[in-house]
Amino acid sequence: MAHYKNIRRTASVRQAVKFWWNVVKNYDGRVYDQDFFDIVAFNLRRDEAAAIIEGNFSEKELKPLKEAKEERLELDRDTVGFMLKRIWNEKPLRKNCRAVLKIMRDRILRKLVPGEEDERFEKRYAALCRFLGLEKVESELFMLMYVRSATLFDDFPIDEEVSDRPQYYAMAIDRSYSEVLAAMSKKGRLAQYNCMTDDYWFNIKEFGAYFEGMDSSPLDERYYRAEEGEPLPWGYFGRLASEDGAVLKEMLRARKGGGRLNILLYGAPGAGKTSFSSTLISEAGLKAYDLLQGDAEGRNISAETRMAGIQIFNARMANGGNVLVVDEADELLRTAGGFFGERSRAGSEKGVINSILDGMKTPAIWISNAPAEDMDESVRRRFDYSVHFRALSYVQREKIWRNNIRRLDLGAVIPESSAASLAERYETSAGGITMVLENVKRLNPDSERAAELVERIMRPHCELMHASIQDGKGRPASDYSLDGLNVKGDVGLDRIIEAVRNFQRERDRGVPSGQADRPRMNLLLWGPPGTGKSEYVKYLGSELKSKVVVKMGSDLLDKYVGGTEERIAAAFAEAEAEKAILFLDEIDGLLQSRTRADHSWEVTQVNELLHQMENFGGVMVGATNFFDSLDQAVLRRFTFKIEFGYLDDAGKRKFFERTFGTHLTEPERSRLDAVANLAPGDFRTVRQSLYYLGSGVDNAMRIGELEKESGVKSVSKRHRIGF
Repeated sequence: MAHYKNIRRTASVRQAVKFWWNVVKNYDGRVYDQDFFDIVAFNLRRDEAAAIIEGNFSEKELKPLKEAKEERLELDRDTVGFMLKRIWNEKPLRKNCRAVLKIMRDRILRKLVPGEEDERFEKRYAALCRFLGLEKVESELFMLMYVRSATLFDDFPIDEEVSDRPQYYAMAIDRSYSEVLAAMSKKGRLAQYNCMTDDYWFNIKEFGAYFEGMDSSPLDERYYRAEEGEPLPWGYFGRLASEDGAVLKEMLRARKGGGRLNILLYGAPGAGKTSFSSTLISEAGLKAYDLLQGDAEGRNISAETRMAGIQIFNARMANGGNVLVVDEADELLRTAGGFFGERSRAGSEKGVINSILDGMKTPAIWISNAPAEDMDESVRRRFDYSVHFRALSYVQREKIWRNNIRRLDLGAVIPESSAASLAERYETSAGGITMVLENVKRLNPDSERAAELVERIMRPHCELMHASIQDGKGRPASDYSLDGLNVKGDVGLDRIIEAVRNFQRERDRGVPSGQADRPRMNLLLWGPPGTGKSEYVKYLGSELKSKVVVKMGSDLLDKYVGGTEERIAAAFAEAEAEKAILFLDEIDGLLQSRTRADHSWEVTQVNELLHQMENFGGVMVGATNFFDSLDQAVLRRFTFKIEFGYLDDAGKRKFFERTFGTHLTEPERSRLDAVANLAPGDFRTVRQSLYYLGSGVDNAMRIGELEKESGVKSVSKRHRIGF
């Protein structure tokens, strides 16, 4: 056996001899492989073994073996393993063979004198068993599994009918089969604490370094550690602290003496889940322990080891006052499986994680970036309380900028008053904001350079994290005017602005929307591309001094079932939190008529949008180029439906003169009037295309370019491409 030749410690060899002898005592069948006797062969010389055999068997007993035609016994030439196998398999000699093997065992043990290293090995083993809380049978099996991995027990080379490994183990530790089966079951500590693999091998990756003395770190710090650092102030979390936080504090305090309480914080990454967890536990007067995600060498800890860590914490730290924080719990909570069109990344077994959740004896906060749909319903219903964290809103980002500027004492170079503009510009996470400001603090810039440093550090971070940087695109063009637009209907755009202003005033006074005397404020802008719909929404926000949250219909579509509905809900929640105008551009992508739906999710996303529109307390504006394709039930939910048409002749002239800063002659007016289907966007397009031609550009050239724009529409009209 190759493993046996590499043994370095007397203690493990002595244990191997012990287990081997137990098998010799308890087994009475044939031995099919002489390797079974390698424990003797590697510790006694051939001549020593032969002398013991000759001294304990008569010549009469050995003569038939020495004269056999097959497998003849030759004590002066045979290997130790062959001699012992040959004698053992002669059943009349087996009793005496055991006596001979006992003599050999005793001689081997006398040679194996324990030293200091062996004493340290025994102490480490005892400490590990105490830490894991292993009972006698479990600790014996644990040692047997280790000895198998470190010495000769790859498998017991005995009767092929004895193929059940627990049966081998029962013989080796001299215990009953039922005791061993119970100790090795999925519900036993050896399995729960990841001490053994699925095929009953010692988990050398998890415990080998500690057994061998190469890892002397405290055992508990291999799985969990007490949280360090100062938590953020409770008021930092605003509404979250006063609403969900207030309930959670009560629930945690009620479990101060221990007991099961599973709390789930899930949703968008970087939304403050981990920080909130730390502050919540501190506010409840409890002590937080983090389940580790990486080892001392910086390697990721496997999901199996992390689940073992949960079980160990649950057994050791259930004396009250402790809370386990399971951060990055996505893989643990995401159950394996899935169907076509659903999220189907591999995860843990549903039964295992459910058993862990049910068996908790101490409160635990589970933190996950995964959506709820990634977790099986049976997993979700085991949480006593859950908080869905959405991507940070503008209001939240502003508060984080302001709090970090104050915390890092950067007010002299980055005024707190700049927090609003920074929050509007960089749609990043709390971690991103903190990272940037901490780096600025280290560089100790003056006030002139501080703003430049924020931009220099934040821009690549946003690019890396796919976070948006707003470059003022939410504001209307400097020369934008309602004058000249071709809006059809009895209610003009100025009156719409006043109506929205009145709605906002009532909302701010606390009058709930949805009452009979206070309808909701949902606007639908429709008409051909470029007719001024999007610019009007920007103008509306500017006039009302309201932030506009812009979401393209295509941005809200998700490839996973249920994902689109989640994104729609998140968009409304963001606008609600910021008291912003929610602008859904290209809304036709979300509101296709349900009568023409080919898939169930096309219906559910319309239903979700209907639900959000019914319950939204703010201003929602939708824009589309394709009015006829919209669901009729949705159309009824819009308070105002405003059609933007191509410019009439008066509108063309106004936009021409305002856009190009010039006056038209009468012939030029006539030529311009003849150009069909012109929209405000066409004038901006032509101005940009002629910008670099300089002073040689005249009205004739400008009208010519507008004619080309009109011609393109005529050619592509049947294709109906919207922008």
